[in-house]
Amino acid sequence: MAVSFNQTIKPYFTQNDRDSMIDPNHTGGFTLDLWSRDDVEGYFDTIKNAIDSKSMPPGGWSDDQIKAFDADFAAWQAGGYQP
Repeated sequence: MAVSFNQTIKPYFTQNDRDSMIDPNHTGGFTLDLWSRDDVEGYFDTIKNAIDSKSMPPGGWSDDQIKAFDADFAAWQAGGYQP
């Protein structure tokens, strides 16, 4: 089964995560909508690097959550960024 944004990727990001990334005061002027497929696809590498370095999301994730996200995120990319 293909990984989709709406069913697999979007649920990783909470309302707080989304609000933080939309707030230019929190991000230093750089903003993106974590619930937007286009934004997440467009910033794929930036998001992956921020999560792997644990600078994102604001509340932090466990190593197991990061591994699961990395696997799903890579599968989403490999599957052609399905909606």
